Order: sequence, then structure tokens, then C-alpha cells
Amino acid sequence: MKSEEFYDFITKEMLPECYAIMKSKGEAYSGIEDKLGNFKRCAILADEPIEKVWFTYFVKHFDALCAYIRGEYKDSEGIKGRIQDLINYLFLLSAILKEQKKL
Repeated sequence: MKSEEFYDFITKEMLPECYAIMKSKGEAYSGIEDKLGNFKRCAILADEPIEKVWFTYFVKHFDALCAYIRGEYKDSEGIKGRIQDLINYLFLLSAILKEQKKL
């Protein structure tokens, strides 16, 4: 893939779709006020650091990606959606770290 095609793919397709996914799924999971609310509530319930809760969610999607690479992926959600979920989870980790003033 040539550089221009790559950057077009990322900026015009992947990132806008990531944003749309985060907006729709984020509101379903966390609500409108606090995009990290779901992680915070789970951290309190599990008595674990918020990063550990984030990691649990992230690994679920990473494991699906690994299954795809092994040729064992059997899921109704396409792999593109899983990749976009992983990207979004990295954005969420960035927000967690920013809120903690670690980023």
C-alpha cells in the first residue's frame, strides 16, 4: 500500500469509523457524562485499579485478533471492528492516564 493510500485509509476510513463506534458504544457503556465511567464503576466493584479493568477489556479484543491470526476467528463481528475496538481501547487508556496526570 502506497503512503498516500495508507494515510487516506487511516484518516478517511478507520479513524472516522473508530470515532463513530466510540460514540455509539461509549454512550451505551459509560453514559453521556463520563466516558470512563464504566471503567471507574468496575474498578470500584472489583476493588482493582482502573488500568487493570481497562486491560481486561482490551485483552478480550486482543485475544480475538490473535484467534484471527491463528485462523480460528469465529465471530459475528468482523475483524475490522475488532481492530477498531483495540484502537479505541488505546484511546481510552490514554484518557485514563491523562485524567491521572500520567500522560
